[in-house]
Amino acid sequence: KPRAQRFAPMSAASLIATHLNAPYGKVVTAEDVIASLRSGHFAAASEEGNGILEALFTEVSPDLILQCADQVGAPPEKVAHLYEMALELGVMRSPAWEDATSSVSRFQE
Repeated sequence: KPRAQRFAPMSAASLIATHLNAPYGKVVTAEDVIASLRSGHFAAASEEGNGILEALFTEVSPDLILQCADQVGAPPEKVAHLYEMALELGVMRSPAWEDATSSVSRFQE
């Protein structure tokens, strides 16, 4: 008898994209999330997607962002730079993100 649940768990990038898309429909893809974390700048396929991704650090838990970065091999300094880019664009600071990463020595570069 086959097991009822044979689905692989969603990747962290897919979870992030799904969460950010909730009010908008499918705009941001997992690939947009991955490209942005790896490159250190907002790299969605569309301007609308980049606008939605700007909320990453205020809308998504630091644990999930860090898990995603780890899964996709995003360099910690690029992830830290993406947060700085968000702040430059006028996004509110994320105390939760800053708390989570201040104790991670690899983000101190």
